[in-house]
Amino acid sequence: MRAMAVPAYGEPLIAIDAPEPEVPPGYALLEVLTCGVCFSDVKTSRGLMPFSDDLRLPHIPGHEICGRVIATEPAGLLPEGMMGVVYHYWPCGRCSSCRRGDETLCSNLVGWVGFTHPGGFRERIAVPVDRLIPVPPTIDPISAAPMSCALGTAYRAVAVRGGVRPGMSVAIVGLGGVGIHAAQVARASGARVVGFDLHEATLAVAREMGLDARTGDDDAIAAAREDLAAEGLDVVVDAVGRPQTLEMANRLVRPGGRIVGVGYGPSTNITLPTPRVVLDELEVVGSRFAHRGDLERAIALVASGAVKPVVGLVRELDQVNDAFATLESGDLVGRAVLDVAGVGRSGRDHG
Repeated sequence: MRAMAVPAYGEPLIAIDAPEPEVPPGYALLEVLTCGVCFSDVKTSRGLMPFSDDLRLPHIPGHEICGRVIATEPAGLLPEGMMGVVYHYWPCGRCSSCRRGDETLCSNLVGWVGFTHPGGFRERIAVPVDRLIPVPPTIDPISAAPMSCALGTAYRAVAVRGGVRPGMSVAIVGLGGVGIHAAQVARASGARVVGFDLHEATLAVAREMGLDARTGDDDAIAAAREDLAAEGLDVVVDAVGRPQTLEMANRLVRPGGRIVGVGYGPSTNITLPTPRVVLDELEVVGSRFAHRGDLERAIALVASGAVKPVVGLVRELDQVNDAFATLESGDLVGRAVLDVAGVGRSGRDHG
């Protein structure tokens, strides 16, 4: 089976002949149609994750998987040919986090696809049937791949952890792969939304989608407050996770407002003035990936036309190193997707 794998940290991925996946009871065998490429895949391939020292190489990355059901064990658990995206956290269902419903905080993951376990940079994969989220046939496989992580993460940050509701004012700091979807989710939730980014191409695409997208300089921040809410905005989602972006969030959020952290760096520490947090009763919350229900609701937004997955680069499976290079250059708008099964649009840039 054709796959692209990490031979050693820091080296380009190489083509390997991977073994066919085993299909235990309760699992589905999928043909991988497409697989998104996230910066987490780059960090995994560079040995920059907390689990890197223990990861067995060669390793097959890729967690934003869209696949088609080939078979199930036993037969008939899912319709043959059904398309879905893989929920790449496989929680144990037994730990205290799972029992209270916090599956993203599971302390004993059975599988973490693309990270500690082989991922979707290959032709076929076996997954538990309850970890495959159906995708309507109206959504094409190229658009479907980033829904599992980029869109699911955005949805939870805005709708669940941010608690965004109609009439609220929201800022999204960083309009990258997660942020540009978070801005759309906030708009679909009925909020007044402004997004900030430094990348002109990203700003241009966001504006073409009808989003209010601005640079992050002092004048833009002041103008956003004046235009949306003079006292400050209700919710600010930091999709970057750097000290500078948290400072922006602090300047944008109103007293009693909420900052949602969804972007992070492995060794970055962020601070806020304690008088601001305490005396203005700020809420600062983190947001990690999405629950399966969050992902289902995010897919429904795409199916309704309220949210459009933003894919800026499509490459074939054996061109994954090109996708990595584009990600690391900072020139990508939205997400990159590998067209593993040759479903179309391969090798072209588009938004």
